[in-house]
Amino acid sequence: KPPNIWPIKPKPEHTIRVGKLDYPAHPYTVHVSNLSKQTQDMELYELFKQCGAIVHARIFRDKQKMGHGIPDSKGAGLIQFEEREAVEEALKLSGEFGLHEKLVVVGRSHQSAVGIVPPGMHRVNPVGKGKNTKRNMKRKERRLTEQKETETISKGTADSSATTTTNTAANTNTAANAIQDGKEGDTKTEEKKASRSNILAFQPRSVGRKQRIKAPAKK
Repeated sequence: KPPNIWPIKPKPEHTIRVGKLDYPAHPYTVHVSNLSKQTQDMELYELFKQCGAIVHARIFRDKQKMGHGIPDSKGAGLIQFEEREAVEEALKLSGEFGLHEKLVVVGRSHQSAVGIVPPGMHRVNPVGKGKNTKRNMKRKERRLTEQKETETISKGTADSSATTTTNTAANTNTAANAIQDGKEGDTKTEEKKASRSNILAFQPRSVGRKQRIKAPAKK
């Protein structure tokens, strides 16, 4: 029986203290604070897109005023990137840029900017080496193989039909030639018969024709 000892989980590299508790920092998200109430989500996107590809950028707003136009900003927001390196680049911009005459403060966050992205589904592999990309590549290769097989089959069918047509034409020409040869043979036979009859009917000039003797009439 194995000992009743729970494995010790490794401590996270970065933690965020909220109240009296420490939470592991989200590896792809940064917390942006000291924002003006006039700052919009797209302004955050335009400011931090130089750090890397952004999944989502949003500003915290007052939910109690959701039904009266655009809710008031709480002066903070979240930005989620696709790569871990982009988070380090965004942290370097803390206090270096401003929006609406206020310097932007950037720090780590324990929350995800996109709530619909389940844990563990963030991009870890480089672009083009993920599971979805490999599956799509296999589907594409299978589609190309099927297309080539279809083209080969259609080409073979076309070649066989062309061969059949050629054979039919050759047989037709052979039959026509046979009929023509038969007609020529009949013509030659008739010419031979005519020449024989002419030879038999030929008489020398010195030989006269015998006079026919008429039989006497009966009384």
